[in-house]
Amino acid sequence: MKILTWNCAMCFREKIDHVLPLNADILVIPECEAPSKWKGKDKVKGIHQFIWVDKKYNLNKGLGVFSMNSSYQIKRHCHFKKDFKYIVPFEVTGKENFILLAVWAQRATTRYDSYIGQIFHAIKYYKDLFKQPCIIVGDWNSNQKFDYIKRVGNHTTVVNMLQTDEIESGYHHFFNEEHGMETKPTHYFWRKKERPFHLDYLFASRSFFERMKHFEVGRYEDWIKLSDHMPVIAEFD
Repeated sequence: MKILTWNCAMCFREKIDHVLPLNADILVIPECEAPSKWKGKDKVKGIHQFIWVDKKYNLNKGLGVFSMNSSYQIKRHCHFKKDFKYIVPFEVTGKENFILLAVWAQRATTRYDSYIGQIFHAIKYYKDLFKQPCIIVGDWNSNQKFDYIKRVGNHTTVVNMLQTDEIESGYHHFFNEEHGMETKPTHYFWRKKERPFHLDYLFASRSFFERMKHFEVGRYEDWIKLSDHMPVIAEFD
């Protein structure tokens, strides 16, 4: 099983051909446009399922979750809470059965609840779902380096909360790096190579790590013309 997340910076229908050769089974795509914008193009690209979480009044920019393989069926979990509009639980069934929590962390009504604050609230609310195998993946817009910003819960707090449920970051497990010390950026501010940050993550139940074959972050040279974010890809046996 291969999972890919990529904040595509909109117009994913024009960029999907860059992702297809990576042969991911499941895609989590922040800033994806609505299915109505695709005009049938999704059908010819081999997409099995396309679920879109909308941004009010903006069909150009939502959260897209795709199954690219009929072996994986995806549906929104019945416990989805609209307060966490872009932190959305899905049930994945078929070849694998697990909870997929798709993330696109954004500003909230107050700075105190924005970005990692949203994730903090969602993790607490969805805690019972984590009794099942789960994968939490997407654009967190967060890093331990930003812990100094006053939020309801900072990056370190959320990482520690997830560890109590035996959920850890795939990147940090695979590369044996510490949070805040990442050597492979996933975002370049203003698309400048000299402004790198690590903001995109795949967290998973520890049982997945026993099967992890590969973890990859896209290279600046390959992706920067398409987005300020790099794709993050995890592969499991």
